[in-house]
Amino acid sequence: MLGAAGAGTAVRVRVDGSAAGLRRWAGELAEQGAAERGRAAETMAEQRSRAAATVASRRSRMASAVEAAVDAVATSPLVDRVVDAQVSRILRPLVRTVLDDVLTLLEQEPERIQPLVRGQRDSMVDELVGRIRTGAAAGDDAVDRMTSRMRWGKARPARIGEAPVAPSPVNDPAVAPTPANGGVPSAPPGDRR
Repeated sequence: MLGAAGAGTAVRVRVDGSAAGLRRWAGELAEQGAAERGRAAETMAEQRSRAAATVASRRSRMASAVEAAVDAVATSPLVDRVVDAQVSRILRPLVRTVLDDVLTLLEQEPERIQPLVRGQRDSMVDELVGRIRTGAAAGDDAVDRMTSRMRWGKARPARIGEAPVAPSPVNDPAVAPTPANGGVPSAPPGDRR
């Protein structure tokens, strides 16, 4: 019986040793798996970053190419000729027709057109007079500022309807400030009686 117990113990020790070895081996595999997952994540991040940079670069090159193509087409002499031909083909007959209609209407019913022409003339004259007045007022202000600076320093006299502007302090040595004792002259320091 002792032999059976010893054999059982030996089997148990071997099984425990094998189990510990299997646990160690499983732990090492788990560590290797975690390291591989980390490397794979880094590789994927780098690939995503490179792909994003490549896409951005291609987009910017495509945008530049499209812009250059649009500029080339827009400034192309061929396109200019096509546009000029279309304008000549469509716009000139339209202008001729409208102008002929306006001239015919002016000839047949001048009283309908004359108020329009007079109104346009009056509005143009009013606009011109307004611009002249605005320019003259701006010029007057500029001349006033310049002459007041020359005459008064930085301050200028108040205009009608404006609050008076205080003059700047006089720093002229010929004008003495009023003494603190109310203007009563004092005796010089050496002449005390």
